[in-house]
Amino acid sequence: MLPHNLPSDISQARLLKALSKSGFVIDYVGGRGSHAKAIDPHTQRFITVQNNLYKIILIKILKAAESLGYNAEEIMSKY
Repeated sequence: MLPHNLPSDISQARLLKALSKSGFVIDYVGGRGSHAKAIDPHTQRFITVQNNLYKIILIKILKAAESLGYNAEEIMSKY
């Protein structure tokens, strides 16, 4: 379940740090330009995290993380 109080201004570095604390492996080399990959170590599936994050992009990233079995509220609590 997505949290209701999502921030509208979010930095890529803080989101990647929260994803890393939640269990994702962060890969800066695999992304193109300023993009980074958050890789699920169990399934090797990844989420691309762009540099300029908006609320709608954050929602899509959190939904993708939930589809991999992670809890969006837990990720945002580590943000």
